[in-house]
Amino acid sequence: MEPIPRTLRMGETRFEVLPLGKSEEEAALLAEPVRLTVTCSPSHGPDRSVEVAGRLHAMGHAVTVHVAARMVRDRAHVDDLLTRMRAAGVDDLFLIGGDADPAPGAYASAVDLLPVVAGHPDRPATIGIAGYPEGHSLIEAETLRRALHDKSRYADYVTTQLCFDPDALRGWIAEERVRGLKLPVIVGIPGMVTATRLLEMSARVGVGPSLAFLRKQRGLSTLFGLFRRSASDRLYEALAPDVGDPQLGVAGFHYFTFNQLHATHTWQRDKRARGSWRRPKSEAATRPCAHPQESKT
Repeated sequence: MEPIPRTLRMGETRFEVLPLGKSEEEAALLAEPVRLTVTCSPSHGPDRSVEVAGRLHAMGHAVTVHVAARMVRDRAHVDDLLTRMRAAGVDDLFLIGGDADPAPGAYASAVDLLPVVAGHPDRPATIGIAGYPEGHSLIEAETLRRALHDKSRYADYVTTQLCFDPDALRGWIAEERVRGLKLPVIVGIPGMVTATRLLEMSARVGVGPSLAFLRKQRGLSTLFGLFRRSASDRLYEALAPDVGDPQLGVAGFHYFTFNQLHATHTWQRDKRARGSWRRPKSEAATRPCAHPQESKT
C-alpha cells in the first residue's frame, strides 16, 4: 500500500457539506477546526464550491473541494479553478465524474481530467477519487473497476460512496487490493441525519444492494426502525476497528452530513471520547444499511 499522503493522517476524519443552505453557519458553530469537504452542486458547479471553500478556510478549517469533471468547461476553466483554490487555501481536491448528461464541457469523466489536474503547476497537495463498493446504477461493474485503477495512478487516496453493509465494504476493499489498488481508503458513512432524510436521498440517487436486501427481508417498518437506531452508530462501530489495518489500508471516515454538520461533529467527538474508535473487532456490529451515489466515475 502507498504511504499515507502528508495531508492525510491515520484516523482521518472528514465532514462533507453542501455549498448551499446553512453549511457556513454550521461550520461557524464548531468548537475546533476540522476537515470539511465541499460538494459540487449540479445547479451551481465547481465555481460555487471554490467560493464556499474559501470562506470555510477563512474560519480556520482545512478544506477539500469536490470537482465534477463533466462540469469543467475547458482547460482555461481548469486553470482558473486551480488558481482560485490555491489562493483560497484549498490543499485537497476530490475529483469525480459528475452526472451532467450530455457533458457540457471538454471532459467526459474523471479519467479524462485527472492527468490534467495531476500535472498542473497549481495542483493541490493531494487528489482523491471515488470508490463504489456496491457499484453504480448507471455504470457497468467492469467499467467502474477499470476506471478506478486508471484513476489511481494520479490520485493519493480513495473515498467510498456510502454503503450500508460493512461486510460488503470490506469485501470490496479486499478485492481491489488483490487487483492492485494501493491507495489509502477513506470510508464514507452517514452523519447525524434523520431516517427520513436518508431514505429520501437514497430514493433520489439510487440505492445499493444492502438497502434493497433489508427492504426485502425485513420490510419497511423494520427498515425505518434500523435507521432510527442510527445507521451512523452501527457503521462506525462495525468499521472503526478496521482503521489502521495494514492489509485493508483504511485511513479513516468521511461523514455525509447533508449540512447537519454541528450535530455530526458533536456525535463523532463523543464516539471517539468513549473509545469506540478502538473497539475490539469481535464486538463490532455488522448490520447492513444503504447507499447514495454522488456521481459518475
